[in-house]
Amino acid sequence: MDVEDIRPGQNFAAAIDQTLATCSIVLVVIGPRWCDILRQRAASGQEDYVVHEISAALARKSNVVPVFVGGATAAALTGLPPALADLSFHQAVELHDSSFTDDCSRLAASLKLAPAGWLRSVWVWCAAAAIALALLALAATLGLGPWRASHERNARVAQLLKTAATQSSQAEFQSAFDSYQQILNLDPTNRAALDGQVDAAMSWLEDFHVLVGEGEKAENLAGPPLARLKTVLEAGLSRTSGRDARAADILAHLGWAHWLNEKIAFKEFGGAESVFRQAIAIDSSNASANAMLANWLLQTHGDSAAAVRHFKVALASGTQRPFVRKLQLGGLLYNDSPGMRAEFVKVLTEMRIGNEPVEAGTLSRARYLYDVTTSQGDEFRDVLTAVPRDDNWKTYLWVSGGAAADALQRCRQDFVHASLADVAGDRTAALSEFKALLPVLKAQRMSYRMIDYAQAAIARQSR
Repeated sequence: MDVEDIRPGQNFAAAIDQTLATCSIVLVVIGPRWCDILRQRAASGQEDYVVHEISAALARKSNVVPVFVGGATAAALTGLPPALADLSFHQAVELHDSSFTDDCSRLAASLKLAPAGWLRSVWVWCAAAAIALALLALAATLGLGPWRASHERNARVAQLLKTAATQSSQAEFQSAFDSYQQILNLDPTNRAALDGQVDAAMSWLEDFHVLVGEGEKAENLAGPPLARLKTVLEAGLSRTSGRDARAADILAHLGWAHWLNEKIAFKEFGGAESVFRQAIAIDSSNASANAMLANWLLQTHGDSAAAVRHFKVALASGTQRPFVRKLQLGGLLYNDSPGMRAEFVKVLTEMRIGNEPVEAGTLSRARYLYDVTTSQGDEFRDVLTAVPRDDNWKTYLWVSGGAAADALQRCRQDFVHASLADVAGDRTAALSEFKALLPVLKAQRMSYRMIDYAQAAIARQSR
């Protein structure tokens, strides 16, 4: 072993190189935790002499044989550091615990080695390695030397992982994002923290907002966190294949970050759409990408018919339905593009029938749909004919808060009920209701547009 053969004061690297120069065959013994140990040593920044030995042997074109023991598999040869990349091209062998002697004999024969001497060397090496591992395990268990700091760091990482998970479950995504960053400050390669921070970043973006105090500007508050979120998402994207659902999710949220950077922080212009479409090109049914692109189209007065189609794809995916509905309602609220008021009624009706939650504030703001005084041209008729008459009436009552609380509200409800009969072609009901309603509208001094509409309906149905 090197600790026995290297003289005091001798240069480790030089001694290793000199020894390897005399070796025609180098066996790289790989156990099940080999990859983990490689990553830990790389993260610590310390010189890894095992890596040095293997890379030196590879550079010298020695016959390097990966030897899997303890159940290790070829998966250990994936994701190797650059210095060991060529190792994956060398034919490996596997030594099983149940047939160790026979496997070693076959390996010795294939390498044209003397079996007896070679086996003794293997057994000596294994015994020495077992003793060394036992001593290391004891030191680690007792928390001696450098393992004390490692124990403390691991305990801190474990606690922060639990904290971040709790924060995410309570929708405290910004706090979870920061907790994952604390973990990465301690352990930069911690995969759970890397993936968790990307998830927290995406969830944070879905509900991104800033609280603007007196004398402050939203763009100054939004810019720095959006820059951090974009950096984390870009790094997360680099860890994907670039062609899977995870990549599509990250790309969609990167597009949303671009859109927020334009809309709130005023830092860029026009960067969102292409990223949304990249995500959809990877995963055509991706809920986030379709919903975000649809919302973007509605907010920027783009192709509203395309937006409707993208929302349907997002809902059909069966995932993230509350978030998709949030973007859908937000894009349709107060949207006066042709056909969008009717689409809003259809969506509200679907949600009412499906018993999907809608914020009370959204319902109260949606009452403008059924207000003839705020409609232009055929908008009011579009609303009344968006869904079947009975469904429309139920949706109107749902939006307006149910049974009338006072005379004015009852007057408005009667007006909508009569109007629904009118557009449905129910002449008898429409004529009767509007005749009874007209003097009430005048007595309550309702809008002249309501009165004119009622008079026109009476005249139309009386022909």
